[in-house]
Amino acid sequence: MRKAFGLFWLLFFLYFIFVHPAIIYYNSEYPHRYLDQVNPSEALIYLGISLLLWAFILCVLFVIIFKYTIQTKGNIAKINQKGKRLEARIVQASRSVVFKQNEAIKSLVLALHNLEGESIRHTLEVRDTKPNERRFEEGKRIHLRVDSTFTQRPYVIVEGTKGKVNGWFFIGWLLFLVGITYYYVFSYQLENQGYGWRFLTLSHPLLSSAGFLILFTGIIYVIVKFLFLRKMNIGTSSLALKFRGKRANGTILSVQQTGTYINEQPEVKFDVEYTDDQGLTHQVVVKKIVSLLEVGSVKTQTNCLLFYDPKEPQKVQFESDLITM
Repeated sequence: MRKAFGLFWLLFFLYFIFVHPAIIYYNSEYPHRYLDQVNPSEALIYLGISLLLWAFILCVLFVIIFKYTIQTKGNIAKINQKGKRLEARIVQASRSVVFKQNEAIKSLVLALHNLEGESIRHTLEVRDTKPNERRFEEGKRIHLRVDSTFTQRPYVIVEGTKGKVNGWFFIGWLLFLVGITYYYVFSYQLENQGYGWRFLTLSHPLLSSAGFLILFTGIIYVIVKFLFLRKMNIGTSSLALKFRGKRANGTILSVQQTGTYINEQPEVKFDVEYTDDQGLTHQVVVKKIVSLLEVGSVKTQTNCLLFYDPKEPQKVQFESDLITM
C-alpha cells in the first residue's frame, strides 16, 4: 500500500512537471504565427537559458546517482577497514522478510554499547546474502562497523558488508539525457518553420518543464531537510549523537509550545539543565514535535534522560527520541 501511494505521488509530480506544461503549450501557442517578427537574439537567450537549466538538472542528478552508488560502495569499503568495531546483540528480527534476488531483507533491532560505552538500541536494515545460514536471528550476536566521523554514508554497517553499484540508475540517466536531446530535435523540426529557434518562449516545455522541475524539487528538498527532518530530530546529527553521545540525567526547567506545527502536531520547547561527566552544569534548549495527546503530560515532567555530545555539550536530545531510530 505504501509503495502504491508513493508511486501515485511520483506519477502526479511527473505529470505536472512534464505533461501538463506540454498540454497547455501545444493547445495555446502552437502552431506559431509571426515568427519572422521575433527577435533572433531573444530566441538565442531563451535557448541558452534552456540548455543551462537542463545541464544543471543532469549534473545534479548525476552527482546524486554517483553519491548513492559508486561513492557509497567506496565508503562501505572504507568503513569496513577503518570504522570502529562494535558488538551487538539482535533483540528483535522482523518476521516479514522480503526475498529479492536470493537475498533476504530484514529489519533488526540491536542492543549494543556506543562509542562512549553507553548502552543503546539501534534499528538496522540488512541484506542477508546467505539466508540459509540464519545469521540474523534473535539472540545472536553480530559485529558492526561505525564511521566515527559520520561523514561517510551509510555510517553504520554490518561488518563484512559489500557495496553494490546498480547500473540501472546510470542507464536511466542516459535515457533521460537521450529523451531531452530527442525533444530538442523534435521541437526544432516541428516548430522552426525556417526561422531557427525563434519559436522558443518562456512557456515552451524546454524552458517551463526545466524551471518547474528545479523549483518544485528545491521546495520539496527544503521542506524535507530543514523543516520535517530537523523538527522531527531525524537525520545524520541524531544518528551521530546516538553513537557518540553520553547519557545524563536532566532536569526540565520549563516547557512551552513554540507555535510551530508539523502534520498538525505542535513543536514544544524544553529548557533543560544537566550535569556532564566532568561535573559541569549546562542549560540547553531541546525542541521536539509532540503528539497533541501528550502535550498535557509533557508539561508536568520534571526529569528526563538525555544524550549529549561530550565535545559540544549544547548538542542534546532526549534518549527516548534516539531509541526509536
